[in-house]
Amino acid sequence: MSPEEITYLTVLLVSIPIGFLFKKGGLRTKKFGGAAAGLLLVLATCHIHALHSLITILGTWLIINLSPRSCHYLTLGWTFSYLLFFRTVAYFGFPDPTPYTNAIQLLLTLKMVSLANEVQEFTQAKKQEVASFTKSSVIGVIPKMPGLVEILCYSYCYVGLMTGPFYRYPHSL
Repeated sequence: MSPEEITYLTVLLVSIPIGFLFKKGGLRTKKFGGAAAGLLLVLATCHIHALHSLITILGTWLIINLSPRSCHYLTLGWTFSYLLFFRTVAYFGFPDPTPYTNAIQLLLTLKMVSLANEVQEFTQAKKQEVASFTKSSVIGVIPKMPGLVEILCYSYCYVGLMTGPFYRYPHSL
């Protein structure tokens, strides 16, 4: 086995007992503890390349706050454009990212596009409520607009950080 495979296997094996620790905790412990564990895994495996994930998250947060109605299109364009840049960083004189950074960036792109779709659906449901003067009972719509802390916790949660499974934002609440 290569050193990368050994590190990857170690990360997977360490993630299992972490889940049992958080299982007994409250909602706040799961949310912030899971994000802290994930962030530690990202920093331990990606080093300086962890900035790629942070830039992607901050860009998505900015798009969601500036244009919630059309954030799904803009986020799709943003995340895939950044993914293109990420895959070609060596041509711009930056060091090649680690293989772990690649896995994290691919899953993070999926998470950010999904989150933007959730926000767009939320915005559309709120607009419908205002237009019809009734409380909407749309199933699956997020209860409120996520802030930066919620997006960071969702993005860096150790569950599915490098391998999946992918889960939507409402399931992280």
